[in-house]
Amino acid sequence: MRRDQPKKGRRAKPALFCLNVSRMPRFFMEGGTVKRLFSIFLFVFMAFLLVHSAGADEIWLKNGDRLSGKIIGMEKKEMVFSTSYAGQIKINWDEVVKFRTDEAVSIELGPETRLKGIIAVTEDGKLQVQSQGIEGTARFETSKVQAINPAPPAPAVTLSGSINAGVTITEGNTETESIYVDAELVARTSRNRVTLGGIHREAREDEDKTADNTTVYMKYDYFLTEKWYLLATGTGVKDKFKDLNLRSTAGLGLGYQFFDTPLTKLAFEAGLSYVNDDYKVAEDKDYMAGRWAANFSHHLIKDRLMFFHGHEGLVSLEDADDIFIRSKTGLRLPIVDKLNATLQLNYDWDNSPAEGKKRDDTAYILTLGYAW
Repeated sequence: MRRDQPKKGRRAKPALFCLNVSRMPRFFMEGGTVKRLFSIFLFVFMAFLLVHSAGADEIWLKNGDRLSGKIIGMEKKEMVFSTSYAGQIKINWDEVVKFRTDEAVSIELGPETRLKGIIAVTEDGKLQVQSQGIEGTARFETSKVQAINPAPPAPAVTLSGSINAGVTITEGNTETESIYVDAELVARTSRNRVTLGGIHREAREDEDKTADNTTVYMKYDYFLTEKWYLLATGTGVKDKFKDLNLRSTAGLGLGYQFFDTPLTKLAFEAGLSYVNDDYKVAEDKDYMAGRWAANFSHHLIKDRLMFFHGHEGLVSLEDADDIFIRSKTGLRLPIVDKLNATLQLNYDWDNSPAEGKKRDDTAYILTLGYAW
């Protein structure tokens, strides 16, 4: 029988699957080494499974319940906890006895004390964190925790504002031009709010001016609480066609912010103001007046359509016939990004105008604007 011929009764293995054992490294040929490698691989694999199966935060409640899931955060005595069976739930922090985390979290123990690390429970029921903020291990009681993963602090000053402009030009039998511009800037801190603004409107018909008025205003608010605030306000109004060189007001008062959310804003103000009317022809006058104001805005369609209304009124404490009201009402429609279109009605009422002047002024305005 030839050497290269397989033995009878045995099937020859294809050359593709033949393994030249003599060429394998000796390291893989030692049975003990192979067993050790297999044991190490099996240990690492099992540890990986155990870690991932146990990878969850836990909280213990006063009623004895123990919940597993993910701690999202805790602020203002309310914990947000995510579970696989109920989604995100909110838990009263006073009901939490202790907790532990699987990953590092940020813990706030006071205005000047923040720690970050993985939270564990000690044998005596206290919490322990290997903090990145200090060396070693920090231990504290659950009652000392004021916040978990708190939101980043708001900027010291936030700025918001808008600028709107509208232009109308007609040519032909009648040539008219009208220009309207308004702008407002608001600076806000936790306690303070400063508002600066201005409005200018001018119109011509066949080279003759038919409207020319300017209003500037400022207001400072100091918040006593989240809703109550003290205010100081001042305005200046110049209107050629009302015979007004300048109507200036300065006042103090109290305000209440009913709502101040991205969706709805509502505030009401009341106080006293000093009014000085400087006329071109009519007799000048000055007096103390009661002042009220209201500002309201609401998104009829979120991020698509907003309704707004604001007005301010002054009534003389010496002569009730001296009443002045200015208001604005309209709809604002976002176009793209921070650009918007506004359809607005401005209405002013002066119960005691200069001789020969009308009491009311109405302006219908369409503008394009930019807000931030």
